[in-house]
Amino acid sequence: MADVVQYRLEKTLIELEDLERKGIFSRAELAEIVKKRRKFEYSLKRPSPLKQDYLTFIDYEKHLHQLRCLRARSIARELKESGTKKRLKKSVSDDAGILRILGIFRLAVMRFKGDIDLWFRYLEFCREHGHGRMKKV
Repeated sequence: MADVVQYRLEKTLIELEDLERKGIFSRAELAEIVKKRRKFEYSLKRPSPLKQDYLTFIDYEKHLHQLRCLRARSIARELKESGTKKRLKKSVSDDAGILRILGIFRLAVMRFKGDIDLWFRYLEFCREHGHGRMKKV
């Protein structure tokens, strides 16, 4: 169980390094993010995870993605106001949050196949973010 959790956390390392390099999150904030994600991952890997475990993880990731977007816009605005022609380039961390949320939703709907409310939340999230996965779902 610990190996799976560690593997999933290690997959986010590139994204976290990118967020620090861009100045969106500090090292202390990233450590807190990893700590929270580890807690959520362990709750999903227990013998019988609850639907609420998945939903709280999804909510956390949604809020984290919104915060990342706000901070990225703020940094872009500061760069624009300072008069430099430098812009934030699109990178790994821009799409990683959405893809992680979609992955958690996929795990949740596979675990709770008959839960129509969960399926509608999944579809609504795909529609809101214009992700092509809605066709696949």
